[in-house]
Amino acid sequence: MKYSFDDLVNILKTLRSEHGCPWDKAQNVSTLLPYLIEETYEYIEAAQNSDIKHMQEELGDVLLQVVFHAQVCKEEGAFDINDVIQGISEKMIRRHPHVFGNANAEDSSAVRKQWDEIKAEENKGQLKDPSAMAKVPKGFPPLSKAQELQRRATKVGFDWKHAEDSFEKVVEEFKEFEKERQATDFPDKNRLEEEFGDILFSLINYGRHCGLNAALALSKANNKFEKRFRKMEVLAETSNFKDKTEVLSLWEKAKGS
Repeated sequence: MKYSFDDLVNILKTLRSEHGCPWDKAQNVSTLLPYLIEETYEYIEAAQNSDIKHMQEELGDVLLQVVFHAQVCKEEGAFDINDVIQGISEKMIRRHPHVFGNANAEDSSAVRKQWDEIKAEENKGQLKDPSAMAKVPKGFPPLSKAQELQRRATKVGFDWKHAEDSFEKVVEEFKEFEKERQATDFPDKNRLEEEFGDILFSLINYGRHCGLNAALALSKANNKFEKRFRKMEVLAETSNFKDKTEVLSLWEKAKGS
C-alpha cells in the first residue's frame, strides 16, 4: 500500500487519540526534543557515509518528528502542520524574489546578501534584544553555537579579513594554553579549561574561514576514528592494548585497510 503525507499526519493523530498508543499520548514538545536531535544526527551520519538506504530511513524519522511536534501543538491550539507548511512556503517565496519575483541575484553571494536583507526587514521592530547575537539559539550544541556566533559577528563587520589572520590567532591561543599549563607544578584547571576553550573557538573560526563546518568536520573525524579503532581490534583480536609499538603498528594497518 502506498502512503501519502496526509496518511502520516493521520497516523500521528490516531496514535495520539483516546484509543491510541500510551507512549505517544504521553509525549509533549519538551519530551520529544531529544528524539528530534537524535534523529537529525543519525541522518547526518548516514548522509556523510553516502548510505542511501539509511538516508531515506533516517529522513523519514526526522519527518516523523516534525509531524509529531505539529500534532502536539495542534492539540494545544497553537498551530497545525498546514500552518507550518504555509509559513515556510510563504517565507521561501518571499526570500527568493529573484526566482518568484522581478529581483536579480547573479550568484550565491548575492542571494545570501538579499536573503539577509529581507530577513532583517521582516524582523524590524520585533526584536527586544538589539544585539547581533540575539537570535543565536541557546540550545545549540557548543560547536555549532560557536560557528553561529562567529557568523553573526561577521555580518556586522567583526572578523578577520583573511584566513591567515585567523590561523595566527589559533597559534597564539595554543601558546597561551601552554604558558598556563607550564606556569606551575599544579596548573589551575579552570584557567586551563578557559584557555583550551579559546583554542577550540579559534580553530572553529579558522575552519569557518576555510569554508568548513566544525560540527560536521568533527563528526567525520569521530566516525573515522571509530571505524579504524574497530579494525584495529579485529586485527589484534583484543581490546586490551599494552604494547605501544604494537598498537602503532596495528593503527597504521587499520588506516591502510
